[in-house]
Amino acid sequence: MARGQSSWWKKLLGVVIALAVLGGGAELALRLFVPSVIETAVRSQLKLSGDHPVDVELGGSVLLNALRGGVGNVTVEVPDTPLVDGIVADATVRAGLVPFNPLNGEIQDGSVELTVPQDQLGSIVKLLTKGVATTGEVRDGDLLIGRSVTLLGQEIPLTIALGISVANGDVLLEPKQVSAAGLDLTAEQISQATGALLDPVLHPAPVCVRDQLPAGVTLTDVQLSSTGTAVIEASLAPDAVSNPEQRAKGSCE
Repeated sequence: MARGQSSWWKKLLGVVIALAVLGGGAELALRLFVPSVIETAVRSQLKLSGDHPVDVELGGSVLLNALRGGVGNVTVEVPDTPLVDGIVADATVRAGLVPFNPLNGEIQDGSVELTVPQDQLGSIVKLLTKGVATTGEVRDGDLLIGRSVTLLGQEIPLTIALGISVANGDVLLEPKQVSAAGLDLTAEQISQATGALLDPVLHPAPVCVRDQLPAGVTLTDVQLSSTGTAVIEASLAPDAVSNPEQRAKGSCE
C-alpha cells in the first residue's frame, strides 16, 4: 500500500512538473510574441515609421493574464509621439489588463502620460489661455506666460505667473503674479488699463479641454517640472477603444 501511495505521489509530482515546464514555455512564448503584436498595433494607430522607437513592457505573469482573456500590466513608451498641430511629446500608456481584442473588450486601469518639452509648450499655452498668451515657459513650478499690451499709448511686455491644477477634467488657472515692464501690478490694475482683453488669464474660469480629447480620455493632472517640461496625465475609460463614441472627440457642452 505504501508503495502504491508513493507511486501515486510520484505521478502527481510528475504532472505538476510537466505543467510547470509547459507553463514556463508558454510564458516565454507569450513574452516573445505579445510585445511585437502590441508594438505593431501602436505603430499602426499612431502612423509611426518602422524605425520609430516603441518600447513595450509586460509585468506579472503573461500566462495567468492570458487566462483572464488579455495581457496584463502593460507599459508602452513612445518618445516624440506626434499629437496635434505639429506638437510632439513623449507618451507613456499603462494598463492593468488589455483584452486580446481591444475592439471587443474593456481595458482595466488604463492611463496616459504625456511629457511635453519646453519648446512644444506654445500650442498648449495658446489653448489654455484662449489665445491671450503669445509666449509661455515653465518657471519655479508655475506657467509664465507673456504678451505685449498697450498701456498709456505704449507697447509694454506683460508677464503673468499662473498656477495650474485639474478638477473634474477641467484645467484651473490661478494668476499669482503680474508684471508689466518689470513693475509688479495687481490683476485689477492691469484690467483697468486693458479692459476685458486679459480676463481669460487674470480672472480665469475653468478651461474645458474635453473637446480636444477623445471622449474616453479624461484629464486628471498637469504637473510643471523644474526641467521646464509639462507632464499631462489622463485616465482611459474601460471602453475607450471598443466604443466608437468614446473614440470620438468629447464635448464641452
